Amino acid sequence: MIRFLLLCTIFMVSCSEFEEHETILDYTYYIHEGWVAFETINLNNLSDDNSYYYDLALEMFNTSIQAIESEFSDQSLLGPYYQSYNGLGWSYLYYAGEFLGPDYIEVRDSLRNTSKTYFDLAIDDLHNSEFDNISNQDSCDVYLGLAYTNYYTGLDNLNFDSSLQYSDDLLNLDSLYSFEHDQLDYRNVHYLRGKIFLKTGDYDQACFEIDKANSCDCATNDG
Repeated sequence: MIRFLLLCTIFMVSCSEFEEHETILDYTYYIHEGWVAFETINLNNLSDDNSYYYDLALEMFNTSIQAIESEFSDQSLLGPYYQSYNGLGWSYLYYAGEFLGPDYIEVRDSLRNTSKTYFDLAIDDLHNSEFDNISNQDSCDVYLGLAYTNYYTGLDNLNFDSSLQYSDDLLNLDSLYSFEHDQLDYRNVHYLRGKIFLKTGDYDQACFEIDKANSCDCATNDG
């Protein structure tokens, strides 16, 4: 009898632990953990296995979508999916950078296209969001992601209109913007725009943008 009761107790404790493990937490927890994994590679330089942390970041951001669905399912207000989509967009974009060289073109392009898909979802959700407290930081993060992904997709036909538009939207919203999860800021935005104008042959505008990026007067540069 004692043995039977002991087995029942072990079974109930095991079930309790399983249920606790399966409980979906607040979506902000998964968003935070996703960025922690992302920053482990890009901001803190603590990773010896980048793939592991990018996979972890993707898992956390994907789980945050489930958490948002669970949290807002009984509300008339749509959840802030843009936060999850933004994290997924950046994680896929940076993950693509792990696959350098001609042997990985298809993998790299596939990850960049997936990144662009999530940034597109993020900007659509931002435009249709019912939240009143969307920060400029969130909007700028998505704009920068779209500026980069549209730059990469534009390389095939030198069509960079979308990249220029999103980077312009970012700078109009915050001219001193800084990306909090890596060492990127408004100077990188100007440098990206400078590269675009160089590729399209608009050298005066390229000079202006690179001057902004480098904080120097390139008009004095004879090169």
